[in-house]
Amino acid sequence: DHPDDWRDLMRLYLVRRTRTFIRENYASVDPEDGREYIAFESGERFYFPTRQPHTVRIQSEPGQVDPYALLYEPGIVNTINALQLPRYGMGNYEARGSRHAPTPNEAETLRRLSRGGKRLVGFSRTQLFKRLESGGVAFIQSVERHLLRNFVVLHAIDNDLPIPVGTQTAESLDVQAGDQDVEEVLLDEDVDGQAPTKPDETRWSLGLRSEEEFRDRADGVYRSYSKKRRRQFRWVRPELFVPGLADDLRTDCKGLLQVVRQCGQWESTKDSKLNRLEELLVSDHPNEKILIFTQYADTAAYLEGELRKRGHNDVLKVTGASEHPTELAWRFSPISNRKDYPPEKQIRVLI
Repeated sequence: DHPDDWRDLMRLYLVRRTRTFIRENYASVDPEDGREYIAFESGERFYFPTRQPHTVRIQSEPGQVDPYALLYEPGIVNTINALQLPRYGMGNYEARGSRHAPTPNEAETLRRLSRGGKRLVGFSRTQLFKRLESGGVAFIQSVERHLLRNFVVLHAIDNDLPIPVGTQTAESLDVQAGDQDVEEVLLDEDVDGQAPTKPDETRWSLGLRSEEEFRDRADGVYRSYSKKRRRQFRWVRPELFVPGLADDLRTDCKGLLQVVRQCGQWESTKDSKLNRLEELLVSDHPNEKILIFTQYADTAAYLEGELRKRGHNDVLKVTGASEHPTELAWRFSPISNRKDYPPEKQIRVLI
């Protein structure tokens, strides 16, 4: 129940032998060339490689509008900076002295909401910028999901229905998986007969652009929340909040709607980062094993889907949700793991 205590405990017992630690405490220096090495019992030496990072720059395709140029425009950056993000600071909107006393469950929920405060709002804003850095698809997905959640809450307020409060609390920041989007909504099933809109390898956004489309979708999502998923949320009556909650939600929605309209539907063929990555795989390192790191599962899924769609069948992703991540590591590097996989089972590019 207390993440800080757990971390302090594990710090005392967790054995960490990083490359830097080994070099600083156990390495010897070759007098001939000054390289550091570890000597095994057999007398064989392992020399530490000198790793040198290089920045790979990308350029816009001639005659095409670079989607990243649109995403990094000052207007979009300023919009994100100006967001109030009221859903992450709902405790600030509590109607003190309301004539409608909260129930015990509502009082506990309000107490939890008040603990989030600026910390949770700041974290959420930073998360949006980090997803923009990760890739255009991850950022657009987050903006769309954020808008949809906003309109779900507005749907509840406008129709005097209980507001669903999710798990985004201050405590969750300490245990949240780093590759997940805090705004991920329930898009993995039909909502009242509507087709599922979870992005796949051919469609990487919800495709919602107008306020009417978001409101219509939010209506269906709210019904799903209140019926099929009711126990996954805490529920608070809207009269326990001041009108400023709805006002700030509408202001944020106005700015974010402008963002999704300006970005438009994401076209992977115009993704300069993806195109440059493919060039690295095909031209610069055509026969080498490639390990690609990215922070977000959404970006990993996008890269895998698009590269495989372009014919790169030796590409797979591994995320926190993968069922057998160790096996994928073995298939990527069978020799060093003393595994025997036929060539057709091996992975050349692991994301």
